[in-house]
Amino acid sequence: MKRILLTTALTVVCASLWSGCVVAFGNRVPPDGKPTLGKQLTDLKQARDSGAITEEEYQTAKKRLVEGK
Repeated sequence: MKRILLTTALTVVCASLWSGCVVAFGNRVPPDGKPTLGKQLTDLKQARDSGAITEEEYQTAKKRLVEGK
């Protein structure tokens, strides 16, 4: 019984640590604190897809991002 509890506890701890690592490395922020171009484009696309911005606003903002302005 103790072995089952120990194994279960160890599994829970490992799973918690693993999920924390995935979150930490999946959402990394560059050293300068600015989101990457890819992240900005993804966020912009989500804004368009959700209706927060129009297609025209999306295209204008996307062009600015890609050109670095």
